[in-house]
Amino acid sequence: MTARAGAVTNSRTVQTPRHTADVNNDELWFGTSSSSLQSQGVAPAADWSRWERTRRVPASGDGNGLATNHRDDFALLASLGHTKVRIGLEWARLEPEPGRIDADAFDRYQDILSSAADVGLEPIATLHHGTLPGWFSEDTLGFRDEHSRNYFWARHVDRCAERFDGLVKCWVPIDDPVGWAIRGFMLGSRPPGLKDPETTAEAIEGALRANHVAWELLKSGDTPVMAVFGVPTIFGQGEDNDAHRRLWHDLFFTTWMSLIRDGELLIPGLTPRELPELAGSFDIVGLSHDHPVAVDRTGALRPYPANGRRSDNGFTPVPNELAELLAFMSSELPNRDLVIASNGVATTDDEWREQLLGETLRVVRSAREDGVRILGYLHDTGIDGYEGPLGFATQRGIITRSRDLKDSARLFLTV
Repeated sequence: MTARAGAVTNSRTVQTPRHTADVNNDELWFGTSSSSLQSQGVAPAADWSRWERTRRVPASGDGNGLATNHRDDFALLASLGHTKVRIGLEWARLEPEPGRIDADAFDRYQDILSSAADVGLEPIATLHHGTLPGWFSEDTLGFRDEHSRNYFWARHVDRCAERFDGLVKCWVPIDDPVGWAIRGFMLGSRPPGLKDPETTAEAIEGALRANHVAWELLKSGDTPVMAVFGVPTIFGQGEDNDAHRRLWHDLFFTTWMSLIRDGELLIPGLTPRELPELAGSFDIVGLSHDHPVAVDRTGALRPYPANGRRSDNGFTPVPNELAELLAFMSSELPNRDLVIASNGVATTDDEWREQLLGETLRVVRSAREDGVRILGYLHDTGIDGYEGPLGFATQRGIITRSRDLKDSARLFLTV
């Protein structure tokens, strides 16, 4: 596939992650992933809240109702043979104003994490998954500001690590830091809604540095830390667009791979920096992948293949592209444990979801049999909830909001 983004070569010897699994002896595990916005709705102090108040996006309500239904919800997920559940800990709920801690919110999250453990689910906790406190992202420049990420963000990470120590079995500091920056500062599809390439580069650097600030704090404990990145496979659309395709490859892959593997910060538009202390960071690499993308002559992202069936998000899921991605990641990061940290399709057609999920699970098992160091798979999501700009008009879950198992959910009983 000559149109696919080129590989990035590895030329350095790096540190060995602290926690590694024996993929020959350990069972492949399954679970689900959701953000706090999906499962709990927006926090009043979050940056997304302003978009709801101005009706730029649909109202999120209580998401899928996890805050009140978590005990029964986790029991339902465990009945499918799942052993992991990825949960977003919403910073804007825990610290709605700088320095003002909501003790009730901490108690609720402790209750949620405990109820997961009670039914045999190991919680994977994400500290930032899409939304941020407005006072942090808007008033202090958020991750783009060195003081904000080294003080406010670090304080939040420390506080959560101390409070939830023993309950959380794996930490995810920032869900897809590069994708967060691209959506918020280049595509304008998330707060702050900008379309500024120069600011995008600064936001990518800030988010990646914040991810590593959290890693430095969390690695002092015994709980593994997973870095999660959105990684679509990339194709060119038409001729004479190799520069555009390469730019997107560098954004989606080189930015973070060069950092955690080689200790080099390589962000398009910024001067390269040597950060050797960050080589070998993180214990697990999580991959968020729903579909491939094509890059047209203008540099815009398009569905690939162009004539394929599209999800409600406008892109075309192709399970075999996950196989290509896993092979690429295995060759580029050969000593790294990998997790499919998020994978799913936005559609109300569960028959189509069942078909795609069945093919995807076969891809995951086949990759593991071929020697890819893949530990597990998290479906996005478990229970239908709020899906950003699409609100409740689409679905990503294997369980309905009325808590009925879909046919797609039953696939997990046979894997």
